[in-house]
Amino acid sequence: MSSDIVVYLVTGANRPRGLGFSLVGHILRTHENAFVYAAVRDPAKAVALHELKEKYFDRLAIVECVSADVKSNSTMAKEIEERHGRVDTVIANAALLGAAASVHEVAVKDMEEHFRVNVVGPMVLFGAVYKLLKRSTNPRFIPISSPGGSLSGPIIEFPIGSVIYASTKATLNWIARKIHFENEWIIAFPLSPGEIDTDMFDFTVSVDNGGEYQNLIKTRGYGLPPATEVAASLLKIIDNSTREENGGAFMNVDGGTLPW
Repeated sequence: MSSDIVVYLVTGANRPRGLGFSLVGHILRTHENAFVYAAVRDPAKAVALHELKEKYFDRLAIVECVSADVKSNSTMAKEIEERHGRVDTVIANAALLGAAASVHEVAVKDMEEHFRVNVVGPMVLFGAVYKLLKRSTNPRFIPISSPGGSLSGPIIEFPIGSVIYASTKATLNWIARKIHFENEWIIAFPLSPGEIDTDMFDFTVSVDNGGEYQNLIKTRGYGLPPATEVAASLLKIIDNSTREENGGAFMNVDGGTLPW
């Protein structure tokens, strides 16, 4: 395979309304020199991805990757190594938002499951692709974070049960920043897409009994952007990022930074 090919790996790419799927599609449509590995928990059930592969059969591979599962991550990395020998840009998008509660109500099993997927998952992923990234001439490892991961942002003050998901993103931010300082050869930073019109946001609204998120949307005077629109903005930031300008920063979808 030509060295001119840019090899991307995007995790959590199975939902048609999701950010990961939109990132995969946008990369393929706008980057003729890109090969994309779309990582999902169960490739057999990724119907939309298989439809996309019919169009980009020679530039898209659908691979199994279960968050925090060392075996599946290692197997995926081996497949990438055998086919391309390296990976250039890894977008750690896979995440879980399946429970909401206030601090005094949190179920231990819910907290453990979310930390396994949202924190341990990207750590295991980075370990699996570490050697492949080192073989790239311009390696990037970009975990997808959230505005909720900011300790000084407005979401922490909202009277909604965001402690489980948001705390995992705050931890992920720390890990992404630590990767930056531990590895002088890589571009690494957490990247927030903001609020998006996805299934995940639908869940957030469904558990927001006080209507805080709905009020926020009404105050803005417009609805949430679709994942396709956000994917384009994020990819522009990722592709143009440098270690000097972006490394170790908490980047936002608008190209600015968010407070930790």
